[in-house]
Amino acid sequence: MKNILVCTPYFNSVGGTELEAVYTAVFLFDSNKFKKVTIFTPIGFNKELFNQVIGSRDITFFTYPKILSNPLILYLDRFFLKLKLNYSFSEYLYWKYKSLFFSSLYILSYPRSKYFFSILKGFARRKKSTTKITMYHFEAIKKSDKLFYKMLNSIIVFNKKQSEFWREKNKLDNICVNDIIIPNEKNLLKINVLKFNENKILKFGFLGRIAKEKNIESMIKLIAYLYHKENLITSLYIQGTGEENYIESLNELAKKLNVTDFVTFKNKVISPLNTHFFYEKIDVFLVTSLHEGGPITALEAAAAGRMILGYDVGAMYDRFNSFPLIVNESFEDLCMSAVKFIKLKSEEKNNIVLDINKYYKKKLSNYYKGNELLKILKL
Repeated sequence: MKNILVCTPYFNSVGGTELEAVYTAVFLFDSNKFKKVTIFTPIGFNKELFNQVIGSRDITFFTYPKILSNPLILYLDRFFLKLKLNYSFSEYLYWKYKSLFFSSLYILSYPRSKYFFSILKGFARRKKSTTKITMYHFEAIKKSDKLFYKMLNSIIVFNKKQSEFWREKNKLDNICVNDIIIPNEKNLLKINVLKFNENKILKFGFLGRIAKEKNIESMIKLIAYLYHKENLITSLYIQGTGEENYIESLNELAKKLNVTDFVTFKNKVISPLNTHFFYEKIDVFLVTSLHEGGPITALEAAAAGRMILGYDVGAMYDRFNSFPLIVNESFEDLCMSAVKFIKLKSEEKNNIVLDINKYYKKKLSNYYKGNELLKILKL
């Protein structure tokens, strides 16, 4: 049996990258392909946030030892950086030793991240190494950074468009496509697929970090458009925590657009294994982010048998382009798709969400994606 190390740039809050790190580790542990699964993060971790997901599994965590922050060692690192070394020399030596305990390496990263360069240098080339790019990104990586990406056995991206970009612009041929394993699939699949009726007032929803890149303004403006321009009453339920100033600005926007009565904020983090309670409360999940990797939440909505409306960001097109209305190019398109969906007969609505749920089980499930990941890892 082999030991695998899962590396993540940060692990101290409930975000997409953190969830992907912990649930990938859980999947690998449950696959029985490894004797031991370990998670590393360079900055420190908050294991308590993920105890419920990990359960009784023997998944351990570690970060850099304090000795690497010793002033003398930091001075030596700065000296080697002046010699144009593109990684920390002390971290490299640390990984020369630490890598003896692992047979393979799975890295979660993003294109501007360099934390894993010293890890790769320290690991023996005969050991398998894979990285998963957690951000939807179309910017060529630096020539000096490309040397490290060439050291990897595989680079996983979210969708075909990213795969083509990495091959053509970054001139890398070790590219694979694989989506995200979600934390709460078992409970989400137990939810009854929505049954619409003619008198149902639709409740739109968003679950996640309330931040500017999530573009929650578009969600509020959508509710306002439906109410003022189309005379359609809907509601919006937003759950998550975020910047107080931003949340305040969203409340001000709802007030300005005269839809305060239709917009509800639930300023509370929900456990990764309790997300099904959120999806039970909504009918349509919104994805209006300015940029995304996935998002995980759109997969959760599909597993829960909910309608999804959003923009062409992250992996949304690859996942859902075969369905009507879901993927939109602009706010105007999003509004038109929402109107069309609301005005569909109940039977037509029911058929769409049922087809989305069936497609999730066939092509987007953890079982399907997990098997694809094991193939990439050559297990």
